[in-house]
Parts: sequence; C-alpha cells; structure tokens
Amino acid sequence: MERPTNGIASLELISGLTPKKADDNFRISYDGDDLLIVEKTGFLKNKEAQTFRLALNKIISMGIITKENIEEKQKSVVGRGVAGALLFGPAGAIVGGISGTGTKKTKKSESVLVISYYGKNEEDIKTINFGILGDLLDHEVQFVQYFKETYTDELTENENGEIIL
Repeated sequence: MERPTNGIASLELISGLTPKKADDNFRISYDGDDLLIVEKTGFLKNKEAQTFRLALNKIISMGIITKENIEEKQKSVVGRGVAGALLFGPAGAIVGGISGTGTKKTKKSESVLVISYYGKNEEDIKTINFGILGDLLDHEVQFVQYFKETYTDELTENENGEIIL
C-alpha cells in the first residue's frame, strides 16, 4: 500500500496530550519516520499552536473505534401544528399537530482514533485518543490501514492456536 499523502484533519483531542487551548483541533500526518501531530488554533483553525513528533517505531497500535448511538428526540406537537396552520390553515394545524406526537430515532456514529505507543521504555505505555469530527472518511481509514500494513508485525499463533501478542 502506498503511503497516504493526506493526513487526518479536524481531530478533537480526548486524552493523551496537553493542548495549548482546550478547543483546538489536531491534524496528523506521516513525516519521514515520524507521525506528526499538529495542534491547530485560531478562528478558522489554520494556525499552528504546537507540534508533536512520535517515532513510528514507538507506536504499538493505531486504530479507529466506531460506536453508534441511537438518539430519541421528541417531536414538537406545537411547532408542527403552527407550521401546518401557516401552510394549510386550520386543517393543516390539526394534521401538523397529530404528526408531532411520538419520538423520532436517529442514528449517530462516533469515531475515535486511538494511538498506543511506548514512552520512555517498553513498560511505559501511553495512549492518545482523538475524536474524529464529522463522518468517517475513506482516506482516514486508509491512513490507519497503511500503518497497520507497514509498521505492525503479523500475529503469530502457538501450538494451541492462541494468538501471541
């Protein structure tokens, strides 16, 4: 697999680093033998606040965890009734009000990029967690897949069929 030229932008720090400002975004990319993590600040998040370098050979694993939340929202009886009345008069108010009863379920996906690495030695294992803002995109999956294919060893099994980590 060819090294991705695009990094992952618009990441929200969950834990693992000390940002200059709590509401800054982060961008990660490959830079030689390092993973470059850049904190972006400012109104448009286009100014570099600080940069972190993590040697690729210190990274234990990198992956994206996705979870789906189902949210229930109450429909607004009054709001739908008023909108129906404005559009279609008294009959529209009745139909609009009736359509506002009950709940509406929406599915929301949340993705987290998890990077585990060795700190000062192999006993010092650290983790950085980023929330991926917006929908998970193909290039973000390819960014992580490239690391897995290029920098992680293949899993081996023992004589009992157990995977050795």
